[in-house]
Amino acid sequence: MTKFASEIKPLGVQAGPWSVDDLLPAAFATLPQQLYSEDPHWLGEDPLALAHAFSRHNPWFAEPNAQAWLGVVPGQARLAGFYNAQQVDGQRVAFFGYWEGIDDSTPHAILFNELRAWARRQGATRLYGPINFSTFGAYRLRVDGFEHGCFPGEPWNLPYYPALLSRLGFNERYRYLSTSTACAEVASEVAQGVRALEAKLAPHVRISGLDGAFWLDNLDAMYGFVDGVFGANFAYRKPSMAQFSAQCGRSFAERLCPHSSVVAQTHDGRIAGFFLVFPDYAPLYHQFGITQPKFAEHFDRLPLHNRHALAKTGGVLPEMRELGLFTAMSGALSLRAAPHYARISACLVRADNHSKQFALRHGTASQRHYALYQQDLAP
Repeated sequence: MTKFASEIKPLGVQAGPWSVDDLLPAAFATLPQQLYSEDPHWLGEDPLALAHAFSRHNPWFAEPNAQAWLGVVPGQARLAGFYNAQQVDGQRVAFFGYWEGIDDSTPHAILFNELRAWARRQGATRLYGPINFSTFGAYRLRVDGFEHGCFPGEPWNLPYYPALLSRLGFNERYRYLSTSTACAEVASEVAQGVRALEAKLAPHVRISGLDGAFWLDNLDAMYGFVDGVFGANFAYRKPSMAQFSAQCGRSFAERLCPHSSVVAQTHDGRIAGFFLVFPDYAPLYHQFGITQPKFAEHFDRLPLHNRHALAKTGGVLPEMRELGLFTAMSGALSLRAAPHYARISACLVRADNHSKQFALRHGTASQRHYALYQQDLAP
């Protein structure tokens, strides 16, 4: 019996520091199936990916000081914790993630109390979440728009989770939003402005299409690009090349939309910016059980009248931002997407980020929101 499994606490709780040599408790892995059994929008949780995440094959565990914690109250709540001596706003922090459970504070309070005690012992003075390992992976909580379902990679949880976190003493640190607009409407509004911006940028960069082959051929360059583009993001910690390749390698490239993703390059071939677009593959999950979609094989199975383009990841080198390159790429991808999609979304933008303005300016955008939470760890 592992050390983790032997730590049996009230209500049948299993909780303690996690070892990559342990096996995930069945109660931890199966709880979401119980909670979402009648939810038509849930896209599921891949049990193999979950097991991999908590194994020595996850490059996160190779980081200096990387430690994890795991807790579960069978049939009621589960929780994980992560610590790697990272500092945010000058404080050592821990993260909580993989959080799920029933609408009853009692089992959650037990797990969070255990997690807080462990995080304090590591030296953390603040707890953030939900964050699965790091913000390079899945994070944030859905707070509204539950009637619309979700797209792959979008936070999805039961509607009572935000209130439950509030009862547990957490408050919001940041809000995020996704917008959704008729693709043709955006294209008609931005066409003239995009042409003018591209002419203005012509002495500096050229905007062109980006496909999976280009992404993989330039993966090293993209890895070098991430610090300059995303370094100011909340709790940013540069991933290792192994982490970047695992998350953004071949399967990532195979999901990209080559029709609408764009890259901006200087005239000597350097990458100045990119904006990645993915089809919303959620209908394939629901109708055909396809959980590892590939654009080349599955895009045509999405009916044109309901295709949804997800503009999910974009960035521009800091020295190019004042030239309007982000706006130009946003417009260019909208024009490229219009013949292939009915709707387009700007996804998971922090509410205080200026980049949200493009989406809010064009069309009758609907919105849904997400939040990241924090709690001080008092002695």
